[in-house]
Amino acid sequence: MGLIDTIMADVRFKQQWFLSEKSWFTKNVRVFLEPGTIAVIVFRYGQWLRSLNKVLRILLFFPYILGKVLVVLGFGIYIPSTAKIKPGFIIHNFSGIFISSGEIGENCIVFQGVTTGHLRGKPNPPKLGNNVFLGAGAKVLGDVTIGNNVVVGANSVVLSDVPDNCTVIGNPARIINRETNWMAEKREGKIANY
Repeated sequence: MGLIDTIMADVRFKQQWFLSEKSWFTKNVRVFLEPGTIAVIVFRYGQWLRSLNKVLRILLFFPYILGKVLVVLGFGIYIPSTAKIKPGFIIHNFSGIFISSGEIGENCIVFQGVTTGHLRGKPNPPKLGNNVFLGAGAKVLGDVTIGNNVVVGANSVVLSDVPDNCTVIGNPARIINRETNWMAEKREGKIANY
């Protein structure tokens, strides 16, 4: 996928997930003015820059630095361009978000105050599967793997692996449901909001 295709996949997922019942203006214009969307676009631009040759990278680096400064200082969101994040990445609310250089699968939703990062003595960052929901204030720390279709509840601290189709809450996080398929339930209309 190219830069524009990946950005549009992120925006389409946000439009479907959070803006499906909003006005045309909100879905198609305001979505690009939201801090979370701007942060994702700046991240995707930085990720794309890394794929260019050195001369082009140097020429196009200045707009990235300006965007990165705006996102970090203005919105409180840090995502390194070295992170491996697949399409469908949404930051719904902004502020206090730190995403490490780990891997994140398709269709990941991040709320405010989320951290994914290293732990001392564990050099590898977390790996998140597809269809992962990180609630407000959630922390995923250390060399852990989060499976597919996982919900990490608000203010939970994940320090160990989480298998597919689970919901975890608490500090430290514990599994409260092993049959979670929140993405399918939302799309089928079984749940109104997540």
